[in-house]
Amino acid sequence: MMRKKLPGQQRTTFRLTEIEKLDGRYPGVAFHVKGWLDQGIPSAEIVGLIHGTFHLPVTEAMVENYRYKRWVPEKELVAIKIAVTKAAIEAFGGDAGLDAAILAKLWELMDKMSIPQLISARTLFIKVRAQNLKEQEFLYKTGQLKPGNGEEIDRETQQRNVLRRVKEIFGLADDDPPAAVVTTPVPPRGPAPPVSRGEPATAPLLK
Repeated sequence: MMRKKLPGQQRTTFRLTEIEKLDGRYPGVAFHVKGWLDQGIPSAEIVGLIHGTFHLPVTEAMVENYRYKRWVPEKELVAIKIAVTKAAIEAFGGDAGLDAAILAKLWELMDKMSIPQLISARTLFIKVRAQNLKEQEFLYKTGQLKPGNGEEIDRETQQRNVLRRVKEIFGLADDDPPAAVVTTPVPPRGPAPPVSRGEPATAPLLK
């Protein structure tokens, strides 16, 4: 599968903070620090909690470094992912367009993307929604579409098409061809062909 580059894609150097380095020798340190930060506990108090729990001499500067280099970016990343998810749901018709499996795949794809890529994807989802609304408005005005009279597409086909669109927006090639709406073929006019014993007969076409 070939993946296109979205705007903002670049290599970044990942460096462990001092708290994460301690976590390598004392498993659970980073997990606890993250939890304490989530609870809104000040860094100065976390220093005492680390000492009381792990008996490690850490400084407030080490906790603050972890806060701004790891905890804050992760919180921002989650917030952006939520915004992208909301934009995707709005672009594809709410719950009717995205089921749990599609949402799980969406988050799986976002885990591999940088913040600039996620922002670009959100912008594209917003454009898709705007385009869909314009098309619907045009169809309503021209009488081609009426409330409650839209074409019914089976759920599986709908989800496959949505997943294909999501992959396109994320710059991913789709392994599967787009799912088409399956329609029942109309038999030709005229008498029905002879049917052998044991085969179901085809009802004559009404003229």
